[in-house]
Amino acid sequence: MSYKNFRIVKFLMAMFIAITVSMAVSIENIYLALSAVIIGMISMFLIKRNVKEVLVDEMVQSIAGKSALMAYSIVIPVLAALSLILMFSDLSNRGSETYNLAINLSYIVLFNMAVYSLFYYYYQRKYGRDNK
Repeated sequence: MSYKNFRIVKFLMAMFIAITVSMAVSIENIYLALSAVIIGMISMFLIKRNVKEVLVDEMVQSIAGKSALMAYSIVIPVLAALSLILMFSDLSNRGSETYNLAINLSYIVLFNMAVYSLFYYYYQRKYGRDNK
């Protein structure tokens, strides 16, 4: 499959997912939405394997990695600060929605940091970079 055909199929698959999910939301059927997303993901994976041309080169991967790191470096501290502000602004009322939102944001930040640390350790081991 050529890259041009891949782009057309990718667009049609995105339209299929969007239409199916919007229909599922309107009729309140979560199973239809989940199945559409899963079918779309599997289809895109299978279609992407058939593309003969190079889709991503090293420069695109490097740029994507640097932009992901910058997004992570900005979003995580902002979410952590926001959770602390929300938590301490409503500390006396521990059952309020603001306090619960702050706790949830804190858990999201901690989970994100743990996932980042695990993958960082994994790729550090995989590519043989030792910090001696």
